[in-house]
Amino acid sequence: IYRDWRNTLEYAVEEAEEKGLKKGIEKGLEKGKTEEQRLIAANFKKQGVDIETIARCTGLPVKEIDEL
Repeated sequence: IYRDWRNTLEYAVEEAEEKGLKKGIEKGLEKGKTEEQRLIAANFKKQGVDIETIARCTGLPVKEIDEL
C-alpha cells in the first residue's frame, strides 16, 4: 500500500511541476509578444503613423500607445 501511495504522490508532483513549467513558459512568451508589440508601436509612432492605425495594427490600446 505504501508503494502505491508513494507512486501516486510522485506522479502528482511530476504533473504539477509540468503544469507549472508550461504555465511559466506561456506567460513568458506572452510577455515577450506584448513587449514586441510595444516596440513596433513605438517605432511606428516615431515615424508619424496615426495612433488609431497603430492601435488597429498592433492590438494595443490607444492610451498605451500615447504613453510610449
